[in-house]
Formats: sequence, structure tokens, C-alpha cells
Amino acid sequence: MKFDPESYSITIRKEEIEDEILYVGRVAEFPNISVYEEDFETARNLIIDAIQTLKKIADETHTDFPLPYLASSSEFRERVSSFS
Repeated sequence: MKFDPESYSITIRKEEIEDEILYVGRVAEFPNISVYEEDFETARNLIIDAIQTLKKIADETHTDFPLPYLASSSEFRERVSSFS
């Protein structure tokens, strides 16, 4: 199976940090990873790069690498139905 960093639970949100609006990127599977950038695309690119870098290190050191969290289809149905 080909490694796909975008299959991880990535969030990028605008947040106010020390009186500055930044795009904050996080990965649920890696709670210690976060990036703070002035634009969405840079935050997204850096978070993808961080996942790829961690994967490369894990491969080089023969360390287990966490799999992406899988969202069940019922999770999405419940969210949609709650708005009805």
C-alpha cells in the first residue's frame, strides 16, 4: 500500500494567537505536531511535509508508524442528520 500523508486527520484552522491571526495545522494522530502560518496553503504544505518526514524517519529506524484514523460512514451520517 502506498503511503498517503493526506489520509491522516489533518485540521487547519484560523486562530488568534498573541493578537495575530494564523492558520494552525494539526494532525490528530500526532498530537505533538502543529504548524503556525500566515496562509492556509503554507500551513497545509508544512503539515504534509511533517507527516512525510516522520514517516521517513520511522522507515529509516524501522520504527512502527501510526496508521490514519478511519472515520466510519455512520459518523458522517450522524453529523449530517443532526443538522436536519
